[in-house]
Amino acid sequence: MSINAIEKALWQVSMDPVQAGRLREDPESYLQEFRLDEQERALMTNWDIRAIVDRGVHPMVLMMAFAAINGPDMAASYIQKVNTPVQVAS
Repeated sequence: MSINAIEKALWQVSMDPVQAGRLREDPESYLQEFRLDEQERALMTNWDIRAIVDRGVHPMVLMMAFAAINGPDMAASYIQKVNTPVQVAS
């Protein structure tokens, strides 16, 4: 697990519109620059908010990046995603 690498990728996206555009347009290429394993890249590519938070990523860093990618009007969507419990397989 690379919490620092995930947070660095998210922080750059939230602070730099060029990086946000890169993640939005070609997430695979953008995420290759960070020390992420395959599962972490998949979580980030699919914006699996709840799973990313459950790995220990700070929710505010994630929310800032989510807004940079999806626009500030998507705050309600972020809140819903972060508050959706993970379904555990029986």
